[in-house]
Amino acid sequence: MPKNKQLSAYHNRIQAVYFRSQKMPYKSIIELVGLSHDTIWRLVKKYEQEGISALIQDKRGGRRAAYLTYEEEKEFLKEQLEASASGEFVTISQIHKAYQIKVGKETTREGFYALLKRHGWRKVTPRPEHPKKADAKTISASKNKIYFQEDKKKRFKHSRRYNKIRLMYQDEAGFGRISKMGKAWAPKGLRPQVHSHHIREFRYCYGAVDSHTGESFFMIGGGCNTDWMNEFLKQLSEAYPNDYILLVMDNAVWHKSRTLEKPSNIGFEFIPPYTPEMNPIEQVWAEIRKRGFKNKAFKTLEDVIDKLQEVIQSLHWSDLKSIVHREWIFSDFEFE
Repeated sequence: MPKNKQLSAYHNRIQAVYFRSQKMPYKSIIELVGLSHDTIWRLVKKYEQEGISALIQDKRGGRRAAYLTYEEEKEFLKEQLEASASGEFVTISQIHKAYQIKVGKETTREGFYALLKRHGWRKVTPRPEHPKKADAKTISASKNKIYFQEDKKKRFKHSRRYNKIRLMYQDEAGFGRISKMGKAWAPKGLRPQVHSHHIREFRYCYGAVDSHTGESFFMIGGGCNTDWMNEFLKQLSEAYPNDYILLVMDNAVWHKSRTLEKPSNIGFEFIPPYTPEMNPIEQVWAEIRKRGFKNKAFKTLEDVIDKLQEVIQSLHWSDLKSIVHREWIFSDFEFE
């Protein structure tokens, strides 16, 4: 008869006690059954005191002395959820104190950590947002506004036909000689040391990424202003002369300048103020910094530009598509 896997733990215990009764050394028993020295010793003592029943019963684990039931714990944490969502629990002390008041007893910090883990709580850094950030209703309305398939004729001032309509996210980011430190893997006991300096020399990268295909267009410029924005729009238009581009961007002043020269095959849509999460190219900048600028010290500004070009050229369209993909875009819109 094949051995039942559910009973394998009992087989190991009985074998360990039997082998020990035959004067087999602990080291040999450990190799055979995979139990520790202390566990084997305790099993032998239990067998001597209680007999075979001690080896085939599970009395370990469980929560027989809990202060609250699982549902009561869940309800307690639900009461704390609002304060947690607003980032008030910087340390464990506040919520642990509330728990001790709830149960009317002093409890250990370790036990409370176990409670939080049991309910899926963990310590995370809050996601920052501006105090003037648009509300959820405004953000939702902005998403709907980007929908451009309803009446294309209103957008196309000229009668020419375009091969494709592109939804592209646009933004600018600065890259320079101020070192950005980041976490790195290292063996225990070793703390890496890297060169670092804070030299304020910058170049700016203009970028646009197609949310549907992952195709991208980048340009390195000398500043963030209307002149450089005009140059970027000109080059972007020339890169896709037969396509119409809906460019989604933030509300930077050079994006709305009166002297901005907008090509005929490019249209603008602006995200609500202080909502960078609606512009996924922000994560593209983070990926570029991670690949080429963390824990680096550049001797010259030319080295910065060279590294920026190298990283941009290494970005595959599939990587960019995975970064800028948003479910609400693909569920609401159709692309031709």
